[in-house]
Amino acid sequence: MRFFFDAGSGAALWAELGPANLGELPISAQLRAELESLATQYDESLNWDYPPDPGPWREARCVRFNADARAALARLRAELGPERVVEDEFDELHEDPDLDRWLADPKGFRR
Repeated sequence: MRFFFDAGSGAALWAELGPANLGELPISAQLRAELESLATQYDESLNWDYPPDPGPWREARCVRFNADARAALARLRAELGPERVVEDEFDELHEDPDLDRWLADPKGFRR
């Protein structure tokens, strides 16, 4: 399995052919809910009106999300045990350097 986020998928854990069915895994309900919440939060980090433009998160929010995702991955590996390998393919989030320019003039913003 692989751990990463894909916009709009609602998933953080992937099997060979697509999102893993968390209900079929021997993990706690708390961890299952956290993984689902992280996928929802990831979607909130994006600019859905025009994805190439900056998303709304400041660096502090990105750091908090990254830490929560790393902690969830560690718990996932612990709950699944050594017989299941979970590859870490998570790309950490960071504040877009153009966020202030975008916030000042979203309609006129150009990269």
